[in-house]
Formats: sequence, C-alpha cells, structure tokens
Amino acid sequence: MGTDFKLASNLAPFSRLSDRFVCGGYGDGYAFEKQLELISTAGGIAGVALGWPCQFDDGAVLRTQLANHGLQLATVDTDIYTEPRFRLGSLTNVDPAVRRAAVERIKGTIDAALTAGSPDINLWPGHDGFDYSFQGHYGDAWSWLLDGLHEVADYQPAMPISIEYKCKEPRANSYLANMGKAMWLVERINRPHVGITLDVGHSLAALENPAECAAMALQAGRLQQVHLNDNYRDWDHDLYPGAVNIWELVEFFFWVRTLGYTGWFSLDIYPYREDGHKIIQTAVVACRTCWELAGCLIEQHVEPLLRAGEHLEVKRMMWELLGVRSTVNRG
Repeated sequence: MGTDFKLASNLAPFSRLSDRFVCGGYGDGYAFEKQLELISTAGGIAGVALGWPCQFDDGAVLRTQLANHGLQLATVDTDIYTEPRFRLGSLTNVDPAVRRAAVERIKGTIDAALTAGSPDINLWPGHDGFDYSFQGHYGDAWSWLLDGLHEVADYQPAMPISIEYKCKEPRANSYLANMGKAMWLVERINRPHVGITLDVGHSLAALENPAECAAMALQAGRLQQVHLNDNYRDWDHDLYPGAVNIWELVEFFFWVRTLGYTGWFSLDIYPYREDGHKIIQTAVVACRTCWELAGCLIEQHVEPLLRAGEHLEVKRMMWELLGVRSTVNRG
C-alpha cells in the first residue's frame, strides 16, 4: 500500500500566464530562478516539473539550481507543442522532417533528463490529432506514432517515458484521447520503461472515472506519473485539485494508495487570476486532506464493503470522517 505522498508542482503559479483573450499575459511573472525560489517557499511542495528546452537547457546547471532551493526534479516534460512547426502534429505530422524533429526533441529531452537526474520524462503529443472529418489519415497517423515511440523507447532504456493522454485541446480531437487508447499504445510499444501519465483533469474531461483509470494502469504496471488538477468535466480548466470533484479525488487517492503507486503527484494548475502562493497553499491543503481521508478508509478496511456493493455505507463513513453526524435515526 502506497503511503508516501510526494507532491510537486509546475511553475505556472509564478509565470506570466496567457490565453487567446489576454495574449500578453495576466501578469508579469518572474524569471526562472525567482520562480524556483517562490515555489520552494510555498509550503508542502517538494519537487518541480519542468519542460525542456523551454524552461532549462543544461541539466547539470539545473541540478545546482534545484539543490540551492531544496527542490527535487519530479519530471522533465518534452516540449513538442509550443512551437509553430508542430502545429499540425509532432509524431504524426505528414511531413517526415517534422516527425524526425519531434523524435530528436524527445531524445534530447531524455539526454537532458538523465543529466539532471530526473526519474522520468513526460511526453504529451498535444498537436497530434484532428479538427475536421477527413483531415487525418488515421492509419498513417497511428503507424507513425508507434514508429516514433518505438524509436525513442529504445534510445535510452534507463530513462522511463511517461505518455500523457488528453481528449482535446489544442486540437478538437486528440489521437491519444483516453486511458483505453493509452493502454493500447503502451502495450503495443511493449517496453517495461514506457508507462502512462494520468492527468486527473484530462481523465475527468474525457468523462472517465480517474480512480478506475488509475486501477487499470496500476494493475497493468503502467502508471508512471500523476498530474493533479480539476475541472467541470467539459474542459481542461486546470483548477486546483478538489475544487469541484472532491469525492472523486478521495476515491482516486484511495485506489492509488491501495494499489501501491509510489511516484510523484504533480500539481498541473494554471491560476490565471489567483495569487500564486495562495493557490498552492489551497491545493496542498485539499490534496493532503483528501489523501488522509483515503488513508482513513483504508485503515477502516472498506474494500469488503466495495466488493459487496455497500457504497452507501462507505459514503456514510466518509461523512463521519469529515465530522458530520446524521441526526436521522438510521434504524
């Protein structure tokens, strides 16, 4: 049973966040070194998730920077989605030169991650998808995706690769849209160091149950990395975890703890209008509380109740754990 809660964060709370409405950014943001300093003083955050080469270029220098701030490196994200050349896809682009550039970018990320001492790299093929019917050749796209991933998987087997799925955005439809497709993909790649990133918000937006998806990936030995955030199931809003779906977060933590996940949990939030320190503090409290509630359920041995379909009894126990006592005679 997993009991270690290693919480990391991206640097978005202290960055100049922009969207298509406020292209210039909602704030000024801070320089990279200052962002590290601020995240290290936020409280409850032990690590950072960084992108290469968009946030750092020298893994050895990064090691020193992180050590100076008492931070660990939780993962290195592969930047194959912020440059215009990847706008029509990276690993599934019809242009073989762009596909080759994407493969080389991933290999470069692996090299940087090895130098920086990262436990893995994260790979999100954000532009690999389609907006219109008849826009994509699905047979070619999935063949190219498999070919590219096979090549990078065999490049440095010592570095785990965690593949992140998402149903939409920036494309209207992503090829790698849900846990089922992600599981199919990693099983076809069939390398022990290639796993799946489960982004809770992406799972919610795909109308999945994140806890069920975590159980599937863990039982297959494929859950490599977890991103924590929340939304209203209609879009990837990147709200702080537990802002909307509290019980789903508790259930998610129950299963990852029960099935022994020991990797990082990374806050993947984009607080466009909130104070960076305050949103992180709120997120840490929400995550820790839900993590502890899940632990209490494990200690009370609720698994037999789940097997018996006694979900109402489990819910009663959860309310009582929150200090709520029913005044209705249950007898």
